[in-house]
Amino acid sequence: MFKTLSSKLLFGFVVIESIIVVLLLFSFNYIVVDQLKYQLIDELKKEISIIEFGLTDLDINNFSTHINRLEKLSAQLNSRIILYDKQKSILFDFSSGFDKPSGDYRILELAQTGNYKVEIRKFSGNPQKYLYLTKKVTINLRQFRVRDVGFITIVTDLSRIDYFASETRTKIIIAALLIFIAGIFLIRGFTNKIIQPINVIINSLKEYSTTGVAKPIELTGSEEFKFLTESINKLIEKIEADFNELKKLEKYRSEFLGNVSHELRTPIFTIQSYLETLIDGGINDPEINIRYLKKAYENLERLNRLLNDLIDISQIESKQLRFSFRYFNINDLIQKVVDNLKLIAEQKGITIEFQKDENLKELVWGDKERLYQVLENLVDNAIRHNPPQTVVKIYYQKLDSTLRIFVEDNGVGIPEEDLPRIFERFYRVSKERSRESGGTGLGLSIAKHIIEAHESKIFVESKLNQGTKFYFDLKIA
Repeated sequence: MFKTLSSKLLFGFVVIESIIVVLLLFSFNYIVVDQLKYQLIDELKKEISIIEFGLTDLDINNFSTHINRLEKLSAQLNSRIILYDKQKSILFDFSSGFDKPSGDYRILELAQTGNYKVEIRKFSGNPQKYLYLTKKVTINLRQFRVRDVGFITIVTDLSRIDYFASETRTKIIIAALLIFIAGIFLIRGFTNKIIQPINVIINSLKEYSTTGVAKPIELTGSEEFKFLTESINKLIEKIEADFNELKKLEKYRSEFLGNVSHELRTPIFTIQSYLETLIDGGINDPEINIRYLKKAYENLERLNRLLNDLIDISQIESKQLRFSFRYFNINDLIQKVVDNLKLIAEQKGITIEFQKDENLKELVWGDKERLYQVLENLVDNAIRHNPPQTVVKIYYQKLDSTLRIFVEDNGVGIPEEDLPRIFERFYRVSKERSRESGGTGLGLSIAKHIIEAHESKIFVESKLNQGTKFYFDLKIA
């Protein structure tokens, strides 16, 4: 029923004002009007007490005068004064200027002398209400040849109080209507001021959901709306960034699957070709059987390296690869790399130089096995991708709290446009040369992740036909 904010606020205002008006009328009836009646009763009680005192202090000389005074008092009070005997018969009835109600009034029994009885009565055919206040007394008037007074009653109408109550209720209702009308305009203005920026936000979000084009929401006004718009703008920016990242990841996933399938297919197809040739009779040809078996074995080794690298990079990126950090001697690690690759380098006519500092006492902090993998990959790349007579140097430089390790060669170098992408998976500067040399295209990407796991970064500097330099820092004790 109330779907919009303005209708809800308007309905809430009407409900609250109605409750306030009802409470005002209720409190007026039961507090103000009743209080006025109590005040009137108290005043009439005083008048009865005065009448009682006057009647008990009479003598034969002033009796008539006092009776006349009661008539005048009735006129002053605009009330009816009745004196009853003990049998509740009327002795005197003073009603000068008072409109008597048509109907009989019988005094109810009072418990004891001095008690008051209050009644509000309404007679048929007369819309007016009357207040009857009766006091039980004992006043001896026999000396004046009058029966003793047993009751004093004052009757007055409540027209003034009823008129005041009616006028006040009317004023309350009129004031409520005026407040209601003014409140509607105020609520509309207030809700429009609130809803206008909300509508701007809603329309912007609808446009964004329809077009997919993110536009910053610009609003001026209260600090709350500024904070809201800033938060929504930041959220939209984050959604856009996340969406773009998802698109990049999807593109990467497609490229990765394509690269993996291609990299797996190439050695498998090559192995299959060699084995088919041997099965078709080549196994009996001494000129090709050993050579083809060696080629098949080399491709199997390449396939094994690719699978190992895929496992490593998958574990690294999913943060499942565990590292074992400790302090160790860097000289021993580098020497092990040199010794393992020295034969391969000599077969290609490449020299490996390790510029060892025998005075280095500090130990480095890291995962020894994973850092061996990094150094072996860097040196192996330099051997596989460079021509004979190339020199590969491994050295380090002590900084304040780290040791910077370099792997440098004076070979063919890397084109400048390829440098930003060489750490990407399966990226090759020269695809044909890389496949011929047996590379998987994942080595540098794995090296980058391993170094980053050591809270460091790997850098590369290269000039075409002059050489390439890789370096990274490790913490020292």
